[in-house]
Amino acid sequence: MNAISPIRAEIGTIATYQGRLEFVTTGKIYGWLHNQSNPAEECLIDLYVDGRFLGTHACNEHHKALSGLPGRNGFLAFNIPLPAGLLSIDGCCVDIKIHGTRMSIPGAPVITGLHRAVIDTALSGMTPERQALCASALSETTNQTKRGRDRGEDARLLRPAKGFEGSELTVGGFLAHQLYRLQEQHNFHLRSAADLTRFLVRHAERFTLADHAWCPLPADVKAYLASGEEDATGFFRSRLLSAYRTGVGDAVDNRLGSGEDALCDLAHWMFGKARLPKEALSPRHVEELNTSARIDRHGLISHFYAGMHARDPELAAAFDLREERALFPLLLAISLWLVRWNLDDLFLPPEVRALLDAPIHHDGQVMTGLGYFYTRLGVPGAQVLSLSSLRQRQSAPVARHLPRTPQAKGVNLFGYFDGGTGISRNALFSRDILQDAGFGVTMPMMAVPNRHAGEELYPINLIHFGLLGAPGDMINHGLARFAGAYNIGFFLWETSALPRSAHLALEMMDEVWTMSAFCADTLGQHFSGPIHIVPNCVDERVLKADTAKRPEEQPFTFYFCFDARSWYTRKNPLAVARAFQKAFPAEKEVRLVLRIRYRQTSRSIADLAHKLELDRLIESDPRILVRDRELSYADSLAEMRSCDAYVSLHRAEGFGYTMVEAMMMGKPVIASRYSANLDYMSDETGFLVGGCERYLDSDEYIGATPGARWFEPDIGDAAEAMRQVWEDRGETQRRAAAGAALVRSRFARPVLQELYASRLSTILQNI
Repeated sequence: MNAISPIRAEIGTIATYQGRLEFVTTGKIYGWLHNQSNPAEECLIDLYVDGRFLGTHACNEHHKALSGLPGRNGFLAFNIPLPAGLLSIDGCCVDIKIHGTRMSIPGAPVITGLHRAVIDTALSGMTPERQALCASALSETTNQTKRGRDRGEDARLLRPAKGFEGSELTVGGFLAHQLYRLQEQHNFHLRSAADLTRFLVRHAERFTLADHAWCPLPADVKAYLASGEEDATGFFRSRLLSAYRTGVGDAVDNRLGSGEDALCDLAHWMFGKARLPKEALSPRHVEELNTSARIDRHGLISHFYAGMHARDPELAAAFDLREERALFPLLLAISLWLVRWNLDDLFLPPEVRALLDAPIHHDGQVMTGLGYFYTRLGVPGAQVLSLSSLRQRQSAPVARHLPRTPQAKGVNLFGYFDGGTGISRNALFSRDILQDAGFGVTMPMMAVPNRHAGEELYPINLIHFGLLGAPGDMINHGLARFAGAYNIGFFLWETSALPRSAHLALEMMDEVWTMSAFCADTLGQHFSGPIHIVPNCVDERVLKADTAKRPEEQPFTFYFCFDARSWYTRKNPLAVARAFQKAFPAEKEVRLVLRIRYRQTSRSIADLAHKLELDRLIESDPRILVRDRELSYADSLAEMRSCDAYVSLHRAEGFGYTMVEAMMMGKPVIASRYSANLDYMSDETGFLVGGCERYLDSDEYIGATPGARWFEPDIGDAAEAMRQVWEDRGETQRRAAAGAALVRSRFARPVLQELYASRLSTILQNI
């Protein structure tokens, strides 16, 4: 109950009153009145409806919030049953006057009807928990819309993929990409429509699409998923529903019960997990979900709303479907969820839309039901709220690219910028190089398509996504940002052949940059556009890294560091440990330190086997130390600087940051004579280890393609190199110095700034 300014009424003598008409609900009229001049006196009020006097009522019911007022210990409220048929009249005027006067109490008169009464019923039963839930629903909807209303689509994602020409439905480029990315080509051949549908049901949740994104499906696929037939009971089963119910299993299927429950589960999965487009849901299912569930007496709760209530623990705990005071906040919470996910055009019933948009007269203003409710809750600026205002942000202009002219000297940098992976570090280095070279840089973060109102982008995009995940990342960042721009993919790959899941990313690029000749050769097998070798700089902190004070008794230290998320099988630490033991079978004056980030990670059976074999070998040799505590970048550089030699017996590298860092520090580097490091390592600048190229096994590396090859370093050759580094200090220092001079000049920031600037200026002049 709200305290208000005193009012005066003349009833024979001058008296001062305090009170308010609080709510006209679907069942009763609530308010209170207090005689401040004579606090002990019971107050009376007169009820008028549309100007007709309907009786006098005493204010003698107790309300806890009024207990602090003097005289009647809180027995100041009135609670009048609603006159029969009142809510059948739209624009009904309810007035409460102080008995025997023409003075209305504050809050009266009220123009009401069914819409306002439903809202007032909710307000009369508002608890702190319900209020917090309603406030949270509005905040989320105002600040973040989950789905783009007019989402962009790229024809390359939808057009038929090579190898599926004989399929019953179009297998678009994106579906084929996901088939190979998830390595499911042995389980799903996508030739039949049923097989394609089962693939979607089984794996769409793993497509790594963001909340706001939609899975791009060709038109004939969407039409097939929505088609179907009636079963023996007359219930319509779409192809998608049948596949989904089969996919979730008999136990869940039995739990589903009615057809409406099955449809609610399907909708929850489609839009909350699988990100399938709306068109894949049959119109007949939409119609069925929108029919009244016959739970509330006004028929406002549809089957969809009832299903959402049942599947959301927070809603289920806060609201009882059959409690009239819970009706409006329940409808509101789900309706705002629909607006947030841009599903309001499917599941927001006309009756609920009318309730939220109904004109409400309150305190001299006219506002929508939505605005009235939040105004009564005390939300600032709520008077202007409406469904249309909440949707306006979704229809904001799409990103606009500046004209492709030399004057548009800037780049939009796409990627992940946490610095925790090689890909993200590459992106951050590109940012610094571009800025130092005088280019403007924008870094558009993941956002809802069509929500970058006023966003003006440069005509060139430099894309630092992983090669296999790039199509999904582009969808997640909004395809509108890539349409009409010159897209440069900055990609790496570490084997001699690309997996089939990499091809779609290349198709979506105008140009490719990569960091080594080895990567350029591999990418060039599948990309017909320009490919340029553009190395990145190495962090200047490498040259400034402090060296921890080295104990005099510390043995000669060989060092190797890697991230297990980059696969044990590729980084090959087991070969380093075996070569160390072969080189130094018994010497106590040497040791091997392995720095392993995310040590417990394993990516496949082969990867796990490599890790376990390494663990067994380490346990048998106390001279081999493993350090897996997470370090800052500065601390990891200090640890590297304290070693005597760096060893990398990799099977393949796209660039080899740690090798370059060690060389910059003036450390001797022992490394495989294979892949990217040959761009900056030779027998003059390091100690290269021979071996042979071999075919990968199917689970040795992500997306391993039949026929792909990498390197198997020779353990004996590596052991000889380790022995040489330990014994021949003069030659070791000579090569280390030569290596330091080479990488410090080749990867110096001014050199790379000129390389970036030259290529980007050429693009702007020629496109």
